[in-house]
Amino acid sequence: MKDCWQGAVKISRALWYEEVQVCTFCGEVGDLVCPTCSTNYLHPELGRCRGCGKLILKEKTCCLDCGAGRGPQHLDQVTAWGHYSGALREFIQKIKFEAHPRRIMKIARPFADWAISQLPAVDGVVAVPMHASRLAERGFNQAEVLASAIHWELGLPIIEGVERIKPTPSQILLSRRDRLHNLKDAFLVREPRFFSGRSVWIVDDVTTTGATFEAVAEVLRSSGVQEIYGLCLAAGLEIKLVPLGN
Repeated sequence: MKDCWQGAVKISRALWYEEVQVCTFCGEVGDLVCPTCSTNYLHPELGRCRGCGKLILKEKTCCLDCGAGRGPQHLDQVTAWGHYSGALREFIQKIKFEAHPRRIMKIARPFADWAISQLPAVDGVVAVPMHASRLAERGFNQAEVLASAIHWELGLPIIEGVERIKPTPSQILLSRRDRLHNLKDAFLVREPRFFSGRSVWIVDDVTTTGATFEAVAEVLRSSGVQEIYGLCLAAGLEIKLVPLGN
């Protein structure tokens, strides 16, 4: 009798209360990402530099740095879902620094849709690894959570075997050249023969200079990986943008 009553309550609630979907970034009722946030942070009207993922004008294929040969050399393409600013930046920082990894699943579907629209299908996904000391401090690797979201939405296997064997200090204030030096010998592929001949997406949350993607791609390329693509939530940009409504 009790079970029947509880079932009736659930049906009643379903009839009277409609689940409301809100924008992941601003909280407005509507889509997972509302049109305003899409315009201000994802910038579908812009292109992405194929070398480093930086947001650029649609008619261009690479940014000034990559055009001058100062970008990543071991990746076939890099793409970013949006620009690292405003509500998207806050979303990423809350995940990383306030321990909310589950929030990534809120944007799993639109992020996966973006990825498959921009990059070729591959054999699997490689998450940028985190050093054991940093992992113990944070409790999770946001790149691994992103890779899991991609696996869940697209069915791409997660390929393990890349490790971060050298702890590195924060790279926020470093130039690209210093970042590359900072990351030298930081990554290792444990079983190179397992990677030989494969194609992969390297997944991370943010890219600025492309140095981390480059360091991971270098060890993958030396292990025989044939095609390497970088995928992240957010990147910098080459042009100045004015947010909608300003």
